[in-house]
Amino acid sequence: MRRLAVLLVLVAVAAGCGGGGAPPTTPTTPPASGGGGRDPGVQVQERAFEAGGGSGIVASKRYPGVLWAIRDRGGQDRPGKPQNALYAFKVSGGRVGTLAGGASFKAVPMPVEARDWEDIGRDSEGNLWVADIGDNECDRTDTALLKVGEPDPGQTRPAKLLATYRYRFPDPPSGCAGRNAEAMFLVDDVPYLIDKAEESTLYRFPSLDPDAAVTLERVGVLAGQVANLSGADLSTDRRRLAVNTHTVLSIYQAADPSLDGPALVADLISRPPAWTVQLAGPGAGAANVEGVAFGYDSLDLHLLAENRDVYFVPASAYER
Repeated sequence: MRRLAVLLVLVAVAAGCGGGGAPPTTPTTPPASGGGGRDPGVQVQERAFEAGGGSGIVASKRYPGVLWAIRDRGGQDRPGKPQNALYAFKVSGGRVGTLAGGASFKAVPMPVEARDWEDIGRDSEGNLWVADIGDNECDRTDTALLKVGEPDPGQTRPAKLLATYRYRFPDPPSGCAGRNAEAMFLVDDVPYLIDKAEESTLYRFPSLDPDAAVTLERVGVLAGQVANLSGADLSTDRRRLAVNTHTVLSIYQAADPSLDGPALVADLISRPPAWTVQLAGPGAGAANVEGVAFGYDSLDLHLLAENRDVYFVPASAYER
């Protein structure tokens, strides 16, 4: 019996490592002590995002339970898994479910080249904003936000591009055309970017001009010494701002959610995060958590990693 058990384990491992096998989709809930350096309550569904290279995520306003994801420049096109596409999926109870038709993820093509897409947001009308803001070599002069009409997750035709908004930073480092950024969110339909640096600085669009690049306005530095952020999202009720690195999730709390745009943002970042969640152990670079999103009308959080893992952090897991 022991030899049979060992053989069955080896067969299972081989099936999981082959190119043709389906990726495991069972979420792992860490024990009380945390698994792999994770805090208790953080649920991970390993390799659930089959396309890989996930870099941004946001909840749909129009389609209950639907989340939209994008891939960054590290991803490669594969049949049914294009790089320049919006990916629709659902999460229920921490598990990736199925969309109409039975698929776990649905790719909706985008009518524009994917350069270095790093985050995705949503405005008050439900339009999606794709942040083509990655600039690792600090030499890009074409970084932009792409405003897209939210498509039907079941459609096969490309999403509709509504506008392209180019921008420049007011304070690029010496010798650089701009700044690398991977985090973006919207407040009162105004986009805000956070640069990826040791000191996380937040910038806002003072205006939106589809015909000319605008110079961003520097808002301030996020309190709490959060560094090298790879994602951001504002809760629907405007009470919380979530930001993340590859291994740590931080949630800021507003003192007065009724404040208007710039005042609300200044208030949110003026104090250290109210909660911090360890997503992976120190130095666990393979996790590479990139995107974060609140559920629509929810304080639960969803995250997406470059290595295909899908994370779920219920509010009860960080409100401790």
